[in-house]
Amino acid sequence: MTASDEKLLSMEHYLQKTYCKTASLMANSAKAVAVLSDQPPEVVDDILDLTASSSILGKPALNDIKSGLATAPVLFAAEQKPELRPLILRKFKQEGDLSKAVQLIEASDGIQRAKDLARHHCDMAVGMVAAMPEPQSDHAVLSRQALVEMTRRVLSRKK
Repeated sequence: MTASDEKLLSMEHYLQKTYCKTASLMANSAKAVAVLSDQPPEVVDDILDLTASSSILGKPALNDIKSGLATAPVLFAAEQKPELRPLILRKFKQEGDLSKAVQLIEASDGIQRAKDLARHHCDMAVGMVAAMPEPQSDHAVLSRQALVEMTRRVLSRKK
């Protein structure tokens, strides 16, 4: 038996091959979905930060605004509600800025437009998966379906 035969029979070789063949494919595919779709998980996080309660999120709600961040829903709202712009520029630091910002965001279509943005990018990612060559094995078909499902789940997240 040669050294290369010994290697082929080793558990270490098997685990490395499995990692390279399957685990890294899955991990890189998940990353690719995020990259190809311009990070809709982040947009959905930004929406949930404004629409979900702290108990549902498992972390403080409105954390982005409290941290002075202008996220997609906030920026979309500012297009419709220009009085939001000075609050953004001062990072919501003055007394009353937080409640005023929330009122303005809720009175705008900023949250809906952010949802539309996330949906658009998820649809693009699904389209990119669909444009890939037709899978030749059952495993490849299942992997492709999983990528599409993972992308769509981003939109239905509740926390």
